[in-house]
Amino acid sequence: MKQMLKQILVILIILICVMTNISLGVSTQDSKDLQDKINETKNKLNEVNETKTDTENEVDNIQSKIDEYQGSIDALNDKLDTLNTNISENEKKLEEQQKAYEENSNLLDERLITIYETGSVSYLDVLLSSNSLTEFISNYYLISELASYDLDLLERIQKEQKEIEATKKSLEDDKLQIEDLKSEKEVKTQELNSTKKEKEKYINSLQGQASDLQKDLAQFEKDKAAIDARLEAIANANKNNNKGNGSSGSSGGSSNNSGGTSSKGYICPIPGLSKRNITCGFYGYSGHGGADFGGNYGKPVVAAKSGTVVISETLTGTIPNYDSNGNLIGKYRSYGEYIAILHDDGNITLYAHGKPGSRLVKEGQRVSQGQQIMTVGNTGNVQPRPTPSNPTGGAHLHFEIRVNGSQRVDPAKYLP
Repeated sequence: MKQMLKQILVILIILICVMTNISLGVSTQDSKDLQDKINETKNKLNEVNETKTDTENEVDNIQSKIDEYQGSIDALNDKLDTLNTNISENEKKLEEQQKAYEENSNLLDERLITIYETGSVSYLDVLLSSNSLTEFISNYYLISELASYDLDLLERIQKEQKEIEATKKSLEDDKLQIEDLKSEKEVKTQELNSTKKEKEKYINSLQGQASDLQKDLAQFEKDKAAIDARLEAIANANKNNNKGNGSSGSSGGSSNNSGGTSSKGYICPIPGLSKRNITCGFYGYSGHGGADFGGNYGKPVVAAKSGTVVISETLTGTIPNYDSNGNLIGKYRSYGEYIAILHDDGNITLYAHGKPGSRLVKEGQRVSQGQQIMTVGNTGNVQPRPTPSNPTGGAHLHFEIRVNGSQRVDPAKYLP
């Protein structure tokens, strides 16, 4: 990620150097035609970089979750190892208890058989059969020892039975706990793998965005240089052709724009609107050298003043456009569908982001003020980008007025 940030920084430094050294023999504003789009993309790159910084924090959070899941899994493994050890020990203990129990049970069985075989002889009979006091006392102690032994044997057997039952229960509990731990471990493992995939997807998505924007930025720079040079040549040729005979600033046609005509002879490029409807003005953001009329998808775009069409073309690229059914109808870049008109006063107006296939005029064609030249669309570099579910996303008319071909001026000062 750090390597990508370095690459982006190098690209921006190169662009700054290139922009600084471009000279077309005009003022410092001469290379401003696509600068708004270039700067917009730079801003977008900065946003991506900031997002990447935020994402790095998010990735750290995700990594914390991964570490937490891994720690839980390790703890579960430790518990499983402990339980397996306990089960092994308890199984051995149970085996020993069963053996002792069987031995004591056999002894008890032998005692019961002996008592049975003596028939009705009781401890009292043994005592009464004593021939002397000494024999009586001896028989008494013998009987006491036998009775005590029998009682101890019975108690040991009962205790061993309880211990066996307790060991069996402990084994059963441990085995059930192992099953629960295995299930919990499986869930944690799935969460761990899912979180790892989320992390990879998050980072790869941002890397893809940065890569696409870098490509767009490089293409914008090429478009900028090409259109700068083209309009500069057109403006210079027009100056040479009109040298010595003056140029008319008349409209060359009647206006059908309800917003009226400004003192400079221009009308709003969208009928019924005026400069009060501008949604993003001149340098509304860094490098924005025109005026945007947001929305208005499908509305007619008209010539702000009579003149000659000098550019009417489509800049194709990678940014998709869709119809109302979500079908792809074309891919564009930069200005997308755009038109430039050279007016009799030497100024050039530029109209960008027209609807696919909506351009109605050709290069070299003479147009009247208020004549429809295309339709408002969202081709080229617009934000937000159109999608199949939102095909009119980003729709607006980008309108520029240029002096000397490439020196852009605030359109609001020329509009009614």
